[in-house]
Amino acid sequence: MTTVSLLDPAAFDMPRDVLWLSHCKDGPLPRASADAVQALMGVQLRPWELRWEQDFLDVQRRLRHAAATLLAADAADISLMTCTSSGLEAVAFGYPWQAGDEILIPAGEFPSNRLPWLALSRRGVQCREIDLWQPGQRPTARDAPEDRLIEAITPRTRMIAASWVRFQDGIKLDLQKLGTACRGAGVDLVVDAIQGAGTTTLELTGVSALATGGHKGLLGLQGQGFLWTEPGFRQKLVPLGTWLSGPEEFSQTSDPAPAADLWATDGRRLEAGSPSILSCEALASSLQLLLDCGGVAAIQAHVASLQRQLLEQLALGDGTWRAEAARLMALLKQDRLGPTLCFALPEERLARLLATAEAQGIHSSVRLGYLRVALHCWHDAEDVRRCAAWLLGTLD
Repeated sequence: MTTVSLLDPAAFDMPRDVLWLSHCKDGPLPRASADAVQALMGVQLRPWELRWEQDFLDVQRRLRHAAATLLAADAADISLMTCTSSGLEAVAFGYPWQAGDEILIPAGEFPSNRLPWLALSRRGVQCREIDLWQPGQRPTARDAPEDRLIEAITPRTRMIAASWVRFQDGIKLDLQKLGTACRGAGVDLVVDAIQGAGTTTLELTGVSALATGGHKGLLGLQGQGFLWTEPGFRQKLVPLGTWLSGPEEFSQTSDPAPAADLWATDGRRLEAGSPSILSCEALASSLQLLLDCGGVAAIQAHVASLQRQLLEQLALGDGTWRAEAARLMALLKQDRLGPTLCFALPEERLARLLATAEAQGIHSSVRLGYLRVALHCWHDAEDVRRCAAWLLGTLD
């Protein structure tokens, strides 16, 4: 195995004995991003030195541009949001719903992609939760979960909102397949992208809106993310924007020009007030770091190589590991996985692994019975060997 990291682990404040396999929960903030925030903090300490363009508006522009580059999209379609939830709320509460409309979501969605839609019941909108698998069934390469959502569309369906990469089992939905079906049925597709953003390439054709927080695979701070919206869809939404969301960027030296429309037509239209400029600076710096190490396509290829190596090593284990390695390898070959390998293991084995992990400096996470191992651009073949040794119980 010769796979080396795309990003030097020294980019993080991470001791050599720490193996962080949990960016699906929280990504580490790079040193460069922390330094950028610290520099901006110095300006905030001396407000008479603050430059409106460079230290406020330009920070937001850099973040919109970096986010758009990461998505292969247009910066005009990016809205700065505090998190995934706020992006989805902008869609949920701004959409022109009518009593009797319905929205479809997969059963088992994370609350950020469930509660905003359930709240619409007060407007007479029904949220239907669709089982993508039978209860207790583990996803396999033979499954087509998108078909369950597509088949559930009725004449009342206005929207489907789904996680692109699922938080519990790591399965990646086929957005092209969903998007094509939604467009054909006149249904808007809204995507929660947080578990795949920064590590997995995507195609936005057929998608109406995509929201993500920045603190997982994008390596930003909690409390900063963004929303991408297709221009025509964005114009359907009630604007959230305030003083920074006018047709022309706010100037501190002149009165805003009168305009027929009170709000911008670009992504600023949906931004609710002033962003945290420090969080914007951190995320913009982190996104640029990801772009500089090759971008999402390179990161995805790197992660897939490491996943393949790990599964090959686990296939040498006992029957439980052989079965899980075979199941996940088949999913990997079908391009059905995001950056996180989610192992369905007996409860006793999960407890034993978690008990030994901390003493070995290994950090992963468990969700709904799945042990989650998340790989990223700073991991290498030695990290995979160490992870396999821990999982197989052979670490010295």
